Amino acid sequence: MKTFSLDHPFPPGLSVREARDSYLAENGFGMDQYDADSVTVNFWGIRFPVPNPPTRKIAIRYHDLHHVMTGYGTDPTGEAEISVWEFRRGIRAFGVYVRFIIFTGIILGFFHSPKAVWTAWKASKIGNPLPKPTMAHYESLLEKTLGELRREYGVPEQGLAGPRKLNLDAPKRT
Repeated sequence: MKTFSLDHPFPPGLSVREARDSYLAENGFGMDQYDADSVTVNFWGIRFPVPNPPTRKIAIRYHDLHHVMTGYGTDPTGEAEISVWEFRRGIRAFGVYVRFIIFTGIILGFFHSPKAVWTAWKASKIGNPLPKPTMAHYESLLEKTLGELRREYGVPEQGLAGPRKLNLDAPKRT
């Protein structure tokens, strides 16, 4: 699998499927985690399991595409930035549990990275709302190019973020 620079978001000509797969690999995530009953998260070196109910199982798939589309990282700051982006795009389509996770990400982000979160808030102008999450819709998004996906969501062609940082459990890059 081809690796991409962390200095900028994935290129717009890449297929969404290829970008998603590269994103998963660079972060040490696996597709098996999408359907697991619980997943272990690492927040600033503290690992703990979180339940993975059906609403999260579909939401996390979209969440990963949101990272790929915007370019926000998977470190605590990047997770706060993507939470703000998702909030501004409308999270009613996701269940209460997922909305709680998003709100928690925003609140924690304002404590540890207020400038980055505020910048993400301004960059995530209210635009095309998030669609009702379904597996059929998600699968159709994988067939697009990243540029097409960004246009559909009203994200600039090159993404929103600059360099992205990875989560603490991501494989080390050489």
